[in-house]
Amino acid sequence: MTGTPFGKILDFAPKFDTATEYSAEWNKNLLDKFGSGENITPLLESNATKRNYLNEIPDHDVFIFFDHGNKDCLIDQNKRKVVYTGNADTLKDKRVYTMACLSAKELGTKAYYEGCLEYWGATDAITFTIDDADLFGEVYVDGAYARFGEGKSIEEAYKSMKDHFILQKSKTINPWTKIWLQKDHDMWVVWHEGNPPSEPEPPKPWWVRLWEWLKNLIGLDAAEEKWFDPVMCLYLT
Repeated sequence: MTGTPFGKILDFAPKFDTATEYSAEWNKNLLDKFGSGENITPLLESNATKRNYLNEIPDHDVFIFFDHGNKDCLIDQNKRKVVYTGNADTLKDKRVYTMACLSAKELGTKAYYEGCLEYWGATDAITFTIDDADLFGEVYVDGAYARFGEGKSIEEAYKSMKDHFILQKSKTINPWTKIWLQKDHDMWVVWHEGNPPSEPEPPKPWWVRLWEWLKNLIGLDAAEEKWFDPVMCLYLT
């Protein structure tokens, strides 16, 4: 296919640890669904950097991101904050889909109030089990494609994903898979005009914002994140 319902898509998927090995494969499945076309720009693995994002995002209408995040940011191949509350305005007038932990809490909220048209994401950590990893990946892939490949409405795509999480529980006997599927179901949200997040907290003091800006400028903005390691079933720093 050569066209997409909402214009050009910037697809971003780093790969640097156990979790991203799985999410990078899920993202590949999503790209296979879209097929080849000039409307899809993939930034994968070593190309999934903040610099490339900032260069490309102005020319794209949709931003799809697969893997690590924190409540205030998304994380690139170099473990730096690629999109964070300090540059959420780069998502103005964009449609955003994130398969990433926590980012809907602060980043998604800030992006929405900066003019982001829709922000799909999680308000808690995304979790999965290795034995049934495909059951989780299938939900996120099919949801992204339903909205940004097939052009289904936000409500249709969201309901389909919620139902899909529940359906996947019937395909396994692993109790942990069932628990994590339900957890992922419960924390999955989409902020948009019909379902806006609560107003963001007041801006941080100017000296805090200045320090964050300086850290970003000189490259000290490495993300301090806790993410889920499906091998260990622990949150690791």
